[in-house]
Amino acid sequence: MRILHTYCLNYNIGDYALGIGVKNLLRRNLDVTLIGNTNLQGREFTPYYIREVVNKRYDLLVIGGGGIIHGAHWPNGWFWLIEKELIKEIKIPFIVYGVGYNYWKEEGGIPERGIVHLEETMKRAAYFSVRNDGSQNRLAEQFGRSVPAIPDPGFHVDWGLEYSRKVDEPYILIQLANDKPERRFGSLEKRGDFVRQMREVTEFLSKRYKVIFSPHVPEDISLSHEVANGISNAEVWDFGYFAFDHSDEAVGYYKHAEFVLAMRGHGQIVPIAFNTPVISLENHPKHRGLMENLGLIDYNVSLAQDDFRGELMERIHSLESNYFSLKAKYSTINQQLRLDTDAAWTEIKSNIGK
Repeated sequence: MRILHTYCLNYNIGDYALGIGVKNLLRRNLDVTLIGNTNLQGREFTPYYIREVVNKRYDLLVIGGGGIIHGAHWPNGWFWLIEKELIKEIKIPFIVYGVGYNYWKEEGGIPERGIVHLEETMKRAAYFSVRNDGSQNRLAEQFGRSVPAIPDPGFHVDWGLEYSRKVDEPYILIQLANDKPERRFGSLEKRGDFVRQMREVTEFLSKRYKVIFSPHVPEDISLSHEVANGISNAEVWDFGYFAFDHSDEAVGYYKHAEFVLAMRGHGQIVPIAFNTPVISLENHPKHRGLMENLGLIDYNVSLAQDDFRGELMERIHSLESNYFSLKAKYSTINQQLRLDTDAAWTEIKSNIGK
C-alpha cells in the first residue's frame, strides 16, 4: 500500500515526533510499500494535486495527528488547505487520525466556515478521530455530536525503534513554550512572574540533577535561556541540531530522562510513551484534558494559579516519593493505550477495505 501522510512539518519538534508514531502505526497495521510526506500547513490540495498526485500515486491518505483543528485566520478554520467542494474529488480512502482541537477558550472556538468544512471532511473520511486530550468534548460542544477519541500517535514513538542515551549523568528535561505568550501566560507581567518562579525551581533541581531545557519551536529558545541563564548544571539543548532532521534523537532525550516538566502536549505525550514521569505545566485545556484522561491529574499544575512555584514544588516532591509506583502506573496506562489503538485500527482497516 502506498500512503501519503500529511501533517504539520512546520518547525515543531513535537510534530515531527508524532510523525514517527504515525508511521510506526501504519507499518504495524498495513502492508506498506512506501510512505510519502507533505506539509499540511503548506500543501494546497488543488484539483491538479488531487488528480495527478493523490489519486494516481497513492492508495491511502492519512491526515494528522497534531493540533490541526486550530487557526481562525486559516482559509478553512483549520489547517487542511483544500476547498470544501474538492474533498469529494479524492478518490482514494482518507482518514483523519488522532488530531487535536487546539483552540483556546478565549478564541471563541471554530468559526462557522470551519464547522462547515469539518462537517464535509467527516462525511467523506473513511475514519475521523481526535486525540485523547479532551478534544472530543471540546469538539462536541460545537458540533453537537461526538467523534472517536483515540490515543495520540505520539504515544507510539517507541515501537520497533532504539533511542540511545546521550547524557551519562541523571538528568531531567524542562520543556517550556513561548509562542503565543499572551495565551500561555495571560500577560507580559505574568510571563515575568513565571520566569522568576521557574528559575527558583531550576536552581533547586540543578543541585540534584543535570537540567536540560528542550525547546520545541524557535520561539521557545529565548524563554529557555531566560530561565537557565547563570544556573550551574543547567543548559539548553542545541535546537539547531535537532531541528528537524534529528528529531528522533530529541525523542531519545525524553526516553532516558528521570522525569520531565512540560508546557506542550507532546512534551507530555512522548515521555509518557517511555514510562518517563511528567509534570504538566498547564497553559491550554488540552494539557489538563490529557492528564485527566490518563488518571494523572495529580501531576498537573496550572500556570494561572496563585502559588505556581509552591504547587510545582509539591508535585516534584510527590513524583520523587512515588517514583517507582508511578512508573508502574505508566506501564499500565501504556498497555491500555495500545489496546485502544488496536481497536481503532480494527475499525480503520474495515473502513478502508483492509
